Amino acid sequence: MHFVRMNLAKPQKWEKLPFNLPLQGFGMASVKNKIYLAGGSRATNESGKKSNLTSVDEVSVFDVKSLTWSKLTPLPKPRSSHELLMHGEKLYVIGGWNMKDGKGLEWHYNGLVADLNESPMRWKKLPETEWTVRANSAAIVNDRLYVVGGLDDNGTSNAVRILDLKTMKWSDLPAFPAKGHLKAFGAAACNLDEKLLASSFSFQPRILSGPNGSWLPTSRKLEIRRFFHRIVPIGKHKAVFLGGANYDGHLNQIETLDLGEKKSKTDPHPTPVPKKQQSKGKGTSWPGFRGNGNSRSLANDLPLEWSDEKNIAWRTKPEGYGQSTPVVWEDKIFSTSTLGDWSEKLLVHCHGLLDGKLLWQHSVSSRVKIRRSKMVSQAAPSPVVDGNALYLFYESGVLLALSHEGKQLWTRSLTKDYGPMLGNHGIGSSLFQSREKLGLLVDHSGPSYLLRIDKATGKTDWKVDRPKRVSWSTPTLATDGNVETLYLSSNGIAEAYDFGSGKQLWQLDELEGNTVASPTITKEYVIIGSSAPDNTMALLRENKLKAPDRIAWRAEDGSSSFGSPLATDEHLYLVNRAGVASCHEIKTGKKLWNLRLPGSCWASPLSAGNRIYFFTKEGTTIVLSADGTSKILAENKLAIEGRIYGVAAVNNAFVIRTGLELIR
Repeated sequence: MHFVRMNLAKPQKWEKLPFNLPLQGFGMASVKNKIYLAGGSRATNESGKKSNLTSVDEVSVFDVKSLTWSKLTPLPKPRSSHELLMHGEKLYVIGGWNMKDGKGLEWHYNGLVADLNESPMRWKKLPETEWTVRANSAAIVNDRLYVVGGLDDNGTSNAVRILDLKTMKWSDLPAFPAKGHLKAFGAAACNLDEKLLASSFSFQPRILSGPNGSWLPTSRKLEIRRFFHRIVPIGKHKAVFLGGANYDGHLNQIETLDLGEKKSKTDPHPTPVPKKQQSKGKGTSWPGFRGNGNSRSLANDLPLEWSDEKNIAWRTKPEGYGQSTPVVWEDKIFSTSTLGDWSEKLLVHCHGLLDGKLLWQHSVSSRVKIRRSKMVSQAAPSPVVDGNALYLFYESGVLLALSHEGKQLWTRSLTKDYGPMLGNHGIGSSLFQSREKLGLLVDHSGPSYLLRIDKATGKTDWKVDRPKRVSWSTPTLATDGNVETLYLSSNGIAEAYDFGSGKQLWQLDELEGNTVASPTITKEYVIIGSSAPDNTMALLRENKLKAPDRIAWRAEDGSSSFGSPLATDEHLYLVNRAGVASCHEIKTGKKLWNLRLPGSCWASPLSAGNRIYFFTKEGTTIVLSADGTSKILAENKLAIEGRIYGVAAVNNAFVIRTGLELIR
């Protein structure tokens, strides 16, 4: 039995509050500084005996300021498995039944209403219905009381009913489109910005379009599907999904969805959302290498100009040396490094985004000794982060998961499982992620492999064995509906895999120079970057095409060396080994211009709003307009130690990673 609260402005811990006797299946609603609780069921069996529930008629109110409970007028009859709603100064009870000793005595055909201004408060019946329901959800929007799903005499239900609180008449709406045998049993609903938001046992919440309209999918999906949960609006477009259950048992995870965001028309990557797994809103996270694998940022108000004296919020030197991209989850930055002449220590750092303060550091000893040099990777693979955890991979083969607070969740050694990492320059491929899985490509001088790994346990779901193929590129995962397709570009070959099964879908051979750049995805193409002439190309994503028919175009006089290609709706941007940027038409590959940058780029170019950013490895960033011209908007110079290896873009800020520094 728990009654707790948390300050969402500082979500650090739950505060325990006083509560009466244990209950379940009750209704709860709030207004101002009062929380109302009505009905529910209570166990009447002895401890350790079979559960035996009985409905109660109790109604009480909790004063948030005094932290005290008071009793109110009881319900006319015991009731449980119902909803309690607050609208204006009135309480509404809808659905439910009366049970005793574990058996249902009667269904309730009438909802109830009570005016809080009356003293004593009196319960009155709502208009009688021809239907009964329990385990339903309900919400009031624009003076209409909606009842969604639940369970009736015929079983689980998708029915949606509506009571007009002005005319006090019931009517029916289009059924909620929940699938599976559960339908909308144990669903949740709320009023979100004067719209009805509902969620059944599915990853896809839905919003009712118009009072008599259709159920439209939200722009964001959940990371965890659940039922018997609650949805609480916390501002315009934002909702918190709390608790509930799934087939594995009860849940304590919380997700926050920002449903005001719209995805780019040509962006096939849903942002990995994940509290638990969902970030608070667009632009608040940079969850992995190239963000979501496309180097396109949804962040607002990114800086245009900066220098050593201007617009630098903070600079800090994490212990060790690191070449990975920093990842950001809301107010925390996670970065990696190695320490020691033989990279004996593998380090993880967590810094505060606002002030750069080191919040914690985690150290792992490496059994594999790698001689440190400029020619060997040093913490080059980038981590990924979601609302549950931080996931890390090092070139010594260590793979591990940490909580956001630095607690180790699991660890394993890929060199112990699959053999040593071989090659003269180390491993550079980064982790990538879906909602529940990690992916990793290890192409090196020994037997190579592609893995899908379970996030919760660290165990391998499947392994595809590959021949020796030295490469440092990271695969790119595209999600179209429920289909997850993985695209690889690696030293002479381009491939597509079904990420669910590990089955190869197609393969294109005889490529050259594609050892570093990661594939870039648009709605129509997978773009392969290469340092060799005429080998940067667009391949059609259609799976049924034969290999020679897959090539849509080759980039005219353009190549992609260390950084990956950047695709926008209309243009493709490349940077060659000499530091010359080029812009191409996305439909044809035709070159529009060349621009010599102040140096070459090891970090991939980045798109945000109407700007393109090129971060040269020596510390100068060139900012262009994203209109396809070579117009320079700003040239920003930083004095740095080492090279710029990776950049994260979040609202109002870039976080730049050099070998020795983090810079906001």
